Amino acid sequence: MSKLRETLETGAFAVVVELKPPKGTAVADMLAPVNALKGRVAAFALPDNEHARMRLASVAAARLVQEAGGEPLVNLTCRDRNRLALESDLLGAAVLGLENLLLLSGDYVTLGDHPQAKPVYDADSVQLLQIVQGLMAGQDSAGQPLNGNPAFFPGAVAIPEADPLAPQLLKCAKKIEAGAQFLVTPPIFDLEKLRQFREHLPLNPVKLLAGLKVLGAEETALAAAGQWRKVYSLPPDLVSELAGKEPEEVLALGAAAAGRLLKQIKEERLADGVYLKAKGRTDLLTKILETAGW
Repeated sequence: MSKLRETLETGAFAVVVELKPPKGTAVADMLAPVNALKGRVAAFALPDNEHARMRLASVAAARLVQEAGGEPLVNLTCRDRNRLALESDLLGAAVLGLENLLLLSGDYVTLGDHPQAKPVYDADSVQLLQIVQGLMAGQDSAGQPLNGNPAFFPGAVAIPEADPLAPQLLKCAKKIEAGAQFLVTPPIFDLEKLRQFREHLPLNPVKLLAGLKVLGAEETALAAAGQWRKVYSLPPDLVSELAGKEPEEVLALGAAAAGRLLKQIKEERLADGVYLKAKGRTDLLTKILETAGW
């Protein structure tokens, strides 16, 4: 059983740290948080060409994390592969001992650094969860038997601030029915919206990881100019606190804010854990954990 699965299933509070696979082959910076924090967190997440920007493959990066003594959480998107490639990569992850999966549809290619690339989306995130369930049951998506079954701990994404919320709740129910064992939210800054979303989740064993993010100067400037277009909102008081400051000061203050949110989420048990996005920097991740008293 994976450490992440054991942490969540025993009711302990799980901290997942997102790493930044390199745009190249130099992996030392990606692995630095693993060497510093592997005894303090449940898992390290490896994005799969996040925001449609080409990076080191998530499965390869996860293997390196595993070899460094960390627990990997492989992210896998539907954007770049058909179901044949998705199933092949899933089996590859399984034979490498990579059990934890976060399954996503993926941002559209026009948002990334290869806007001329052709998106695939042969399956969506619900269908990919169903494919994973089929593989664990011993057959591929074409109904053909496998020679050896993989074991996975699959999760998916949920959006508490979706407006309207009802379609998102329906999508979450479909993901849970398709086998999602945990849900990860985008970054959360409004805990009241997290509380309301949690109340609407069906009563079942699914676990919830609240996303937390360290804001940067560019993001703060967009929000201050009224140009924020994400699926999550930013509190005006936080934007005012960060706007106009030097980039490193913005990051330090953003990390402290994320740490305060982590502490409150844990104390009030608003989620079963958190998913930290801090630009893959050990110093920011450490500040978050120290601010939260972790």
